[in-house]
Amino acid sequence: MLIQRVLAPNPGPMTGTGTNTYIVGYGSGELAIVDPGPDDDQHLAAIFDAMQPLGRLTTVLVTHRHGDHLPAAGPLCQRTGAMLVGHADLPGVGRSVADGEACFGRLQALATPGHTRESLCFWDPQAGALFTGDLVAGAGTVVVDDQPGALGQYLASLERLLELQPRTIYPGHGPLVEDGMGKLREYLDHRRLRVQQVVDALTARGAASVDELVAAIYTEVPANLVPMAARNVRANLDLLAAEGRVTIAPGERWQLHR
Repeated sequence: MLIQRVLAPNPGPMTGTGTNTYIVGYGSGELAIVDPGPDDDQHLAAIFDAMQPLGRLTTVLVTHRHGDHLPAAGPLCQRTGAMLVGHADLPGVGRSVADGEACFGRLQALATPGHTRESLCFWDPQAGALFTGDLVAGAGTVVVDDQPGALGQYLASLERLLELQPRTIYPGHGPLVEDGMGKLREYLDHRRLRVQQVVDALTARGAASVDELVAAIYTEVPANLVPMAARNVRANLDLLAAEGRVTIAPGERWQLHR
């Protein structure tokens, strides 16, 4: 299995060093791209330069719709005739794939909602290789979808990936993860800790707003990432509410269920 990374020139607070675009091949001369990244001339030129000695692009796989993962799919497909493959709800998708369906070579699509509702991972069981998009990053953590039930879906997706026992994770951002199982356990532990921190903060305060919980829990987060921290707190509260452990009081203040 050939896997080659092309790093997009879009570093930032939410993208780390940039979006990881992967070229994948199985020796047939046909290639797939996983997460083509932003529609950027420099990035597209780097992708074509990397592909030229390897083969012909036939398939573009996209994990989710965000603007740092999807947009370059358009020009890549237009210039090569490749097919855009992804979730049925992915904008512009040419061939939708269902959970467990083969999508290129040995790669299978896995429905893994949580970061977005249409998030997919791509899995090669023989190589133990897992392409996670933004479900798992190579460094740091990720934000979950700002929709009811997203954190529960995210945790279930992580548990599902853990059952696969991946050897190597190829994340949408950050470095290659050579201990896939260790990273997934780390992510699950981190999420459980964040939920417990919300419970502990409410226990100490009796009732608190989302902003108060963010200030209590995310004490070292830069100001530009506070909205993302608030999004995660809301996701934790949504999960706790679904479990019957918290209720919302007057004034948009949350409290433990009594």
